[in-house]
Amino acid sequence: MENNYTEYAIIDAKIAELTAKKEGLRVKILEEMVANGEDKVTTGVGSFSVSKLKKWTYPEKIVELEEKVKAVKAKAQSTGDATFVEQASLRFTSIKL
Repeated sequence: MENNYTEYAIIDAKIAELTAKKEGLRVKILEEMVANGEDKVTTGVGSFSVSKLKKWTYPEKIVELEEKVKAVKAKAQSTGDATFVEQASLRFTSIKL
């Protein structure tokens, strides 16, 4: 059984390493494409496109309403008006090397 745990931990570490490397490459590719004024680059392994994502900033009144909703939800949880379903889930915390 120990083998499954060890294998899981090794795979988890590799995924974290690859994800960090991928994110670094994403930043470099995006910077390169923007600097070259390219919206799309097609390669032998696929195409890369620059897309625009909207990042919303809301007025203070909306932010206050969101906080009120959070407070009402918390109260419903504490009074038992809100319900929940528990599901089994695996959580892994790696050792610090």
